[in-house]
Amino acid sequence: GHDIHEEVSPVEGMLLWTISKRRREEGGFLGYETVKKHIDEGVSRKRCGFVVEGKLPVREGAELFTKDLATKVGVVTSGVPGPTFKQPVGMAYCDVPYNKFKTELVAKVRNKEIPVTVRKMPFVPANYHKV
Repeated sequence: GHDIHEEVSPVEGMLLWTISKRRREEGGFLGYETVKKHIDEGVSRKRCGFVVEGKLPVREGAELFTKDLATKVGVVTSGVPGPTFKQPVGMAYCDVPYNKFKTELVAKVRNKEIPVTVRKMPFVPANYHKV
């Protein structure tokens, strides 16, 4: 997928946890001004995970719409079969607040409308412990 790249801030990518609180307060790292602005002012889009109702994966580039198809609210960055869920999963950037858990959206794939539901990530909880 193409979920994270140089044009996505850690705030948009839901990766703020990767920057320690001390570093966020002190600054001094590449991109600090953008990160600080996004923390202070918020962002218009955020990365979210989704599950697909049905068997057809929704791939990169598919557009996401509100259930009534009236408004485009996001774009898929990656999608794969999800054997653990027995249904496909994917990630997208969605306009806030459409990135919220359990939000029902519709993906358009080759003129087909495919229902998707926003889910929390990671899709499968980590199964390890620290030593």
